[in-house]
Amino acid sequence: LFRVKQDLPMIVSIMRAYKLKRLKLKSVEDILSAIENFHFMFTAVTSQRSSGGISFMYALSARELEKAITLESRLQVLKELKKKLKAKIPPYQEFESNFVNIQYSSKITKQKKLVQYILSKIDRYNRKNGTVLDYEEMTIEHLAPENAVMPSSPPDKLAQIGNLILADKALNNKLGNKNFDKKKKLLENSSIWVDEIIKKSDKWENKNIEKRSRYLSKDAYNKVWKY
Repeated sequence: LFRVKQDLPMIVSIMRAYKLKRLKLKSVEDILSAIENFHFMFTAVTSQRSSGGISFMYALSARELEKAITLESRLQVLKELKKKLKAKIPPYQEFESNFVNIQYSSKITKQKKLVQYILSKIDRYNRKNGTVLDYEEMTIEHLAPENAVMPSSPPDKLAQIGNLILADKALNNKLGNKNFDKKKKLLENSSIWVDEIIKKSDKWENKNIEKRSRYLSKDAYNKVWKY
């Protein structure tokens, strides 16, 4: 999804160490999550380009992990890599300016998989009821419908991530082109996590979409993909 290859030497080294019982599962999950979170912010959202420094960093860490003899020294390699990744994370202002412009509609499809990934990760992080959902079977729906006879917003605003939710087939059929009040009630009674912007809104206009886009951006940066 992120189209990243620079991290492969390090990932191979990590998995080899795990297979040989040189790293515990918790440590492996922690560092892989850190790598994922970094490339979500650095690559998928802000489209940063590396002049080769990222590849060198991963290659060096992979060699150091291979050479490390004790568990303590291996954990130190992972700790140092996380520290280096954290130092390269883009500032929030840059992240937000790119995140709020992530879009999906029937005509704007390039970022569909990224939108599905973002919405599913945010939902999984915030949902507290423990229900297991099959995100692969869910579709991306628009709070303000893109196919309304009289659209409430321009196409680029309707496609913005702040107007997008995930819904299973049953919920999707119920939502249809209902007005916002009815959609909100259906969402609040569903298994999908509903954020505060939707809950506190009485109607759904451009300003609501923009506000929710920024709300999801802060949630993503400060919680869901945070180190």
